[in-house]
Amino acid sequence: MLKLKYFRFCGAILMMFLLSGCTFLIYPVSLMRAPQLTAEKEDLKTIIHSQLPEGATIVRSRDEQDTNQIHFEDLDGDKINEAIVFYDTSSEQPANIQGMIFKNVKNTWVKQVTFTGEGTRLESLQFEDLTNNGIKNIIAGYSRRDDNDVLQGLVVYNYTGSSVEKILELPYTKFIIDDLNGDHIKDLSVLQLVKNEYAYMTTYQYKDSFIELDKIEMEPFVSGYYNIVAGKVLKDQEGIIVDTLIGEKSSKSQVIIMKDDKLVVALDSKKTYKEWPIASQDVDNDGILEIGSVEPPKGWSFYKTTDIPLLTIYSQWDGKDDLIFKAQEYRDYINRFHLGFFPKSWYGNLTIDTKSVIDEYLRFILLDNGKDTGKTVAEIKFFTLSQWEKQHEDWKYLVRKNEKVIGYKTYGDWEVNANNKRLNNEVPPIERKEKTGE
Repeated sequence: MLKLKYFRFCGAILMMFLLSGCTFLIYPVSLMRAPQLTAEKEDLKTIIHSQLPEGATIVRSRDEQDTNQIHFEDLDGDKINEAIVFYDTSSEQPANIQGMIFKNVKNTWVKQVTFTGEGTRLESLQFEDLTNNGIKNIIAGYSRRDDNDVLQGLVVYNYTGSSVEKILELPYTKFIIDDLNGDHIKDLSVLQLVKNEYAYMTTYQYKDSFIELDKIEMEPFVSGYYNIVAGKVLKDQEGIIVDTLIGEKSSKSQVIIMKDDKLVVALDSKKTYKEWPIASQDVDNDGILEIGSVEPPKGWSFYKTTDIPLLTIYSQWDGKDDLIFKAQEYRDYINRFHLGFFPKSWYGNLTIDTKSVIDEYLRFILLDNGKDTGKTVAEIKFFTLSQWEKQHEDWKYLVRKNEKVIGYKTYGDWEVNANNKRLNNEVPPIERKEKTGE
């Protein structure tokens, strides 16, 4: 009888939830676990702050995609993640970046070690197995200002459980981790640029200590490197693409591969010159990197350069001395939005109506396409906030920027990709791995 009353009571409680409009049913395990995880994280934060010197603040790396303050990685190979945090001792003189490593010992986070950085800012941070022993290293890029120059230093650390050792320390401008020579051991490629003096790419690999596999001279008369990415440049060829800024906005890209442990510039950068920086990346998800460029639409050759709405083109290296077209989109000149990718069959036929005006209205049309000549395939329009409220019924929302709403229309059955998330960081991080962290 007692059991029957108990089940009736539970049923009544469940019915109250359903009648009141509650639609969530949570397993008791979930109710118990979530608060525990939150409490553990809060405890870790409290412990970290208790270990900080007076006036110190936790810092993130300046890497645009790295938003974590606390990183969780297995640094000693015991399959249990340590917690790694960096902090700024700007209240001290000289100011410097420091790091701390914590380990969970019997459900309590305990500081294991403090280690010293090599600059006043943490520029980049990665965790990779560079020593080929199955245990991740800490790879940190630092910078400090010396008079009018910014000096950058790269440090590779090895955590032993009781100490942190520096196993490589050198100046750098950009770096990337990959396996260029295909020996299944990760290598570290470092770009160093001193403007108007010298520039080199050097590839290192760890064999008891870091050795130099090869070094290649680069062009020193450039403004800097805005992107470096590693991956497949051909179906069976690993490589690095370096996107280089020339002057204030023009750019070029270089494809660098390794043959017989020798670095080789595989594609003449004259083939990759562009009017503004476009980041190389794998835009069509085929596993092979594309190089970006811009082209004026047909019919705009007699117009003022600043009035021309340029089309963005992505191409792959053909393995010889040229590029193969892969994708086309319209990318706003100040990266507020993009529209595409347009069907590949439209390449060479797609243009923009010359009555279009940048920042006001753009009409995309097809040329030389039989009966469809001059057919409108897409439109982009800029609205004030009040205009959008009154007359946007036929328009799809693209993005809102500076009190303007940008809308678009498409015609036909082609599928548009109007996702602007990848525009948040036009220059991607100089790494390919996913990070774990808080």
